[in-house]
Amino acid sequence: MKKKQIIIGSLAIVLIIGGLVWVAQRFGIGKEETKTGPVPQVQVAKVERKSIIEKVIVYGSVVAQPGKTHSVSIAFETRVRHVLVAPGQFVKENDPLIEIELSPAAQVQFQQAKNAAEAAQKELKQTQERFNLKLATNQELSAAEKTARDAEAQLTALQRAGAGGDKRIHSDISGVIAKVDAQDGQIVPAGGPLVEIVAENEIEVKLGVEAEDLSAAQEGAPITVVAVNDPTAAKVQGTVRLVTRRIDPTTRLVDVYVALPEATKLLLDG
Repeated sequence: MKKKQIIIGSLAIVLIIGGLVWVAQRFGIGKEETKTGPVPQVQVAKVERKSIIEKVIVYGSVVAQPGKTHSVSIAFETRVRHVLVAPGQFVKENDPLIEIELSPAAQVQFQQAKNAAEAAQKELKQTQERFNLKLATNQELSAAEKTARDAEAQLTALQRAGAGGDKRIHSDISGVIAKVDAQDGQIVPAGGPLVEIVAENEIEVKLGVEAEDLSAAQEGAPITVVAVNDPTAAKVQGTVRLVTRRIDPTTRLVDVYVALPEATKLLLDG
């Protein structure tokens, strides 16, 4: 009887243990969860030696090349009747720029030159006639010829400068009006500037660079120029022409000049 009870108890224990094992397997008790993450992609590249380019953004303006500003002036005193152009305007060769007239003083000068030339020619003619009649010497004839030549040269110089001729001053090149120095009604002295013109192919870019960025702006280095006032304009590849050796006291920047390819069309800074 006792043996039978032990066997029944053992079977009950086995059944209980089997039930616990089934429950553990059924609900994953005791199992470690395995999390599967994304598999990293590895790409192999060939080892190469390349230069590391430092990108520095600076700003500047378009200016005329040194000595390339064409100044229009007159060799005698004039009065400006009407200015026909404005700064930034593009003009072609022989386009009218300014209407002028002789100032009162220049009118007197021109009339005196005409009178002197006419008088010298009459004197020369009379001296030549006397010389032919043996009434004048070679010295007198030579003096009369010199006086006539000098008077004619003075008159011709005034006429070539525009006195007594066309009242309009015309451009001798195609380019952009950089500056208008005169205004309507103004009296301009002899040789005084009237208009300044810059040819389109005679421009460059002047940049202001921080002193610590000068290592990226060495002479001969390539540089990309972008027109900030025209986002649709194509980029221009220029070359650093000159790096100055002074800091501008106003901007605290170093001036750097960039040469542009021929036929580059950018707006001139006024």
